[in-house]
Amino acid sequence: MNHTPAALAAIEAWKREVGPESVFSDFQTLEEYTQSTCASTREIVAVLKPVSLEQVQRIVAVANEHRISLYPISQGKQWGMGSRLPVQDGAAVVDLSGMNRILEVSEPFHYAVVEPGVTQRQLIEYLQEKKLPLMLNVTGSTSCTSLIGNAMDRGVGYFDSRADGISNMEVVLGNGETIQTGFGHFSNARTKNLYPHGIGPSLDGLFQQGNFGIVTSACVDLMPKPEAQMSAIVKIDDENKLPGLIDALKKLRDRGVYTTIAHIGNRERSYITLAPLLYEQLVLGGAPAGEATRNKAVQMLEDGGFGPWSAAIGVLGTKAQLKLAKREIHKAVSGFSKTLFLNDATLERAEKWLNTLSFIPACKKQLMMLSAIKPVYGFTRGDTTDQSLKSVYWAAGDFQRLDHPNPDHSDSGIMFCLPIFPAIGSIVLDAVKDTRDTFARYGFEAAITVNLMDGKAMEGVVSLAFDRRNTEQVGKALECIQEMERRYMEQGFPPYRVGINSMHQVVHENDSFWQTVHNLKKALDPNGIMAPGRYNLS
Repeated sequence: MNHTPAALAAIEAWKREVGPESVFSDFQTLEEYTQSTCASTREIVAVLKPVSLEQVQRIVAVANEHRISLYPISQGKQWGMGSRLPVQDGAAVVDLSGMNRILEVSEPFHYAVVEPGVTQRQLIEYLQEKKLPLMLNVTGSTSCTSLIGNAMDRGVGYFDSRADGISNMEVVLGNGETIQTGFGHFSNARTKNLYPHGIGPSLDGLFQQGNFGIVTSACVDLMPKPEAQMSAIVKIDDENKLPGLIDALKKLRDRGVYTTIAHIGNRERSYITLAPLLYEQLVLGGAPAGEATRNKAVQMLEDGGFGPWSAAIGVLGTKAQLKLAKREIHKAVSGFSKTLFLNDATLERAEKWLNTLSFIPACKKQLMMLSAIKPVYGFTRGDTTDQSLKSVYWAAGDFQRLDHPNPDHSDSGIMFCLPIFPAIGSIVLDAVKDTRDTFARYGFEAAITVNLMDGKAMEGVVSLAFDRRNTEQVGKALECIQEMERRYMEQGFPPYRVGINSMHQVVHENDSFWQTVHNLKKALDPNGIMAPGRYNLS
């Protein structure tokens, strides 16, 4: 892009303040950062890569002096929601991935204090290396995603909402001041990572889906490893049974039979998740790469009973609690579903037995199916994986890139729509049918997951895959997602999170809520340099 005099002056000032090795304005870097799975385009003036709080403070000071907006990212893996792209043109992207220190981990109080560049994999490996009996609330995304970045956009893991497990934030505000939330601003507070609210108004919520500052560290909740864990895989063969499944799982959750998030996916979600893993198993076993083997992988899922909807639930507790939970889950859903219970021991025994009998075609198939299910099983026990990324390429038909590490640099397109539904099975089924019909009018299939977060609300994760090389498909994909968001809003199911192209769907000038948010913006970021247009009036 052609830089304005103000942008050029800011770039030179940033080079002086944080060093030229942390400031990039060359065409190649800007092009790399502006590729996105949502196929949108934005113009950015620079990429800034600080490695310390002090460098972030200097970056903010220069941005205020020259009135250049900043768009902070952690790892930039916001695939389907905008990736690393700002909401508006003209910003400098502040890439915080170099701030990747694990500052503290407490075993007795099960928390970690981390910088924004720390990833799921990095923290899990740290816990394993130190032999700490702690678990992370993992998401179904890849291992290289940021803990703080995901929590700041209220991501949902396999055990809880990430937004409910973050506190004691260190934040550089748009006005240049640095604050610590909760008890963190008391220098001698020994409870700053134990009691999230502090004293006085709680400010943490301002920075989740806010554009008031840059979070440079935070406390992230961990979980003590339980005595035992298992996963329940529940499958139904008729979509009309979905309300019964949801209502049964809600009652079990209300009673405390399990306390994690139940992930319930439709056929399309199950297939794009599991089929690429089965396909790879088939190719490793000697099948030729190509369409015929891909079709065989899909048929194996059909034969394996992955019908209209399947649920995955992690259950944690003592051995006695799990024995009771298994009985209660089976009793609640046995009349209309098939349920498989897995734990480490049963998986190990099954793998050993099937390997021994792998010369039998049926056993070999079962072994492949087990290998495909293992990454999903891993989520329910606090593991992370990069295998889930294959679903992006598979859904978009980009079969040559199943092992590519970054879908932004591929031909695969994906967009998400994320409504919140009440935990009432019949209402969810009506919304599912409306979603499928709306997608079909645009020529797309809807991959849908409805996640029972507690006894009250369900997170909808609706994804749309498309070929970014096809201009017509790109336009229809955006129209479809935005119409679906409007339809959910009209039905009373606002999204809890939107992509960079959909801020107008939720932010309205005549809403006193957004007016209040805007007034806070004036106080905390008077020059409007922080992520303009992001969850705020422009």
